[in-house]
Amino acid sequence: MVSVNDLKTIELELHAPGMSPLHRAGLGGLACTLHAWQKGMCSGAGTNWDYPFRFEIKTDSITLELSEPQQAANALQKLFEFGFQINSDGLVFLPGQFHSPPDSALLADLQAGNLLTFLQHGTSRKLAKNESQVCHRLSGGGCWEVPVAYRKCSWFKQQSGWKDLIDQNGLFQTQPIKIDSSIYPGASIRHFAFKNQTAIKEPLKRILPLYFSLVGCLAMAVNRGVGILLVPEVKDLHEFIQQRPRLNPQHASECRVLNSADAILQAKVRVGAKLGINSVTFQPTPWALQIKSRVKTCEVAALDDLAISQFQIVYDALRPRIVALESDLNRSRSKQTTVKAFQSGCRVDSIMRSLIAENMIDRKPWYSGFSSMMSKTNPNTGRQFRDQVVYEAQGLHQLISTPGIWSRDEERLLVGMIQNAIAGLLSGKRSEAFHSTRSAPSTFGWAYEKIRLKLARTQCQSQLRSLLSQLLNQSRSKKLSSTEYNQCLAFIDEDWRRCRDLSLLALVCFSGRVSEEQKLKQSA
Repeated sequence: MVSVNDLKTIELELHAPGMSPLHRAGLGGLACTLHAWQKGMCSGAGTNWDYPFRFEIKTDSITLELSEPQQAANALQKLFEFGFQINSDGLVFLPGQFHSPPDSALLADLQAGNLLTFLQHGTSRKLAKNESQVCHRLSGGGCWEVPVAYRKCSWFKQQSGWKDLIDQNGLFQTQPIKIDSSIYPGASIRHFAFKNQTAIKEPLKRILPLYFSLVGCLAMAVNRGVGILLVPEVKDLHEFIQQRPRLNPQHASECRVLNSADAILQAKVRVGAKLGINSVTFQPTPWALQIKSRVKTCEVAALDDLAISQFQIVYDALRPRIVALESDLNRSRSKQTTVKAFQSGCRVDSIMRSLIAENMIDRKPWYSGFSSMMSKTNPNTGRQFRDQVVYEAQGLHQLISTPGIWSRDEERLLVGMIQNAIAGLLSGKRSEAFHSTRSAPSTFGWAYEKIRLKLARTQCQSQLRSLLSQLLNQSRSKKLSSTEYNQCLAFIDEDWRRCRDLSLLALVCFSGRVSEEQKLKQSA
């Protein structure tokens, strides 16, 4: 069952039969761990981790060779002790994932992802009852201290996994070995009455890579109940050894992801567009609230550099914001204020970036479906999406002002035409006729809501064309040339739903432009 020679040599092949993407990522994780081990030995920092076996890493295979078959238990124990560690703060530390040990705040964010995927069951880890706290310290845009709460870990399944890989005589196991969800997230027995018959079993040459899939993959937390597992497509082990450390988030803001598409694109920005990445979403289901089940998968092959550069523009405009904690705000309002080197804050992420990321993965226009954000309710908060989108108006305005974000000239023309029309409408007396109100003052909030309702209720191409024509005629905006105007009308006839999304986007971005102009006036 095992590719061994006198129980001394194991040949692990990247493209052997039965090697799934998770197996291949695990083999890449094993290669990274062996490389980190070798690197520590060469630098003199690994004197406590002497390896009692020889190994060779090729582009598509790894060979482990013992001097004696009886050394199997000792060799695997030392390999697992080095590869799966816990640092002094009680956080899981995997040396194969990093060039050098990261700070504890980053490890705490990564541990949160692991507890929602690999280590979600209580039998797969031991955690402290009380929470501890570490902090990200950020200096950009002010000195911020972002706390991360976690529970200290004293043991997890991978640390003692080597015991499953040897038999009672201390030799390599030659019989199939049972696996569970701690090394293959989502795996389970098929029938509890026949546990032995319906359990998933794998030979040693596939079990060993699965244990190191915790190293090769990247688990991220969306919130306390939803986790994303990123499984890179490993094609060359030497290349992956260089890529794996770059796959990790580097800053506090990069530790926040909104969905699988956002997690994949963020990872591709860090590691490169050519690396294929698969993702699995874990979250509770109505029929199994006690566990996080696999509910969605996403596979993204190599992307072109243009798509990655566009997402980089999106991320720069809609990156997570640092907001002061409520306790700090109350303290600052009180008479007795204390001066701190770092102000405590929390990370607040964008809801628009999740929609844009999904559109980019599906090869749709990045603004597709924006109209739904202006009329539907957020199921996670119970609030209207449009109430949250308003806080991102300045970021959206920055986004549409970037030339590289548009794929067609008609998109830019239509957004500019609508924004100029709204500006002219608000500056003139004709806004009163458009609102059909004589006594109400012509304020931006009133005009914004009236235009939003009319655009959101548009159900066909003729309604949208009529509404936009009315808006242009009743405003005092700068007139477009006949060529540009005809381009916009032809674009509406071509895809009116797409134009409705652009129209609502232009409306929201106009409020961001107004806020930006007010800031410029105040600074002047």
